[in-house]
Amino acid sequence: MRVVTATEAKNRFGALIKSAYASDEHLIVEKSGIPVVAIIPMADYQALVSSQAVPTEVAERVAAEQRRAEAGRRLKEVMDRVHARMPDIPPEEEEEVERMIQREVDAVRAARARKLRKISRKPRTRAQVRK
Repeated sequence: MRVVTATEAKNRFGALIKSAYASDEHLIVEKSGIPVVAIIPMADYQALVSSQAVPTEVAERVAAEQRRAEAGRRLKEVMDRVHARMPDIPPEEEEEVERMIQREVDAVRAARARKLRKISRKPRTRAQVRK
């Protein structure tokens, strides 16, 4: 469990949520030294409230996210084992590989975005074109 100030929570909200989700971390947010709210993973929240109090749709989404999170944890464990067996790579080479990977990820995301934009365009009628 980690304690953060309200200001830090405001400034780093995305990172804190990611930390709670990815690491099953509990965060306590304090305002003027007083604990006011907690940020906890959805699975822990669901355990706190009865399953009847959580709408079915939310429970299904939580279950799906739990499966994804567990798969992510298993993947990280495998990657850690693989990384432990790899030879040491100089930091500058590792950084270049990371840049190459990021360029490829960005290219795939851009292609996907172009495809989605193309699909979402509605055909225009001649009357709409004249306006």
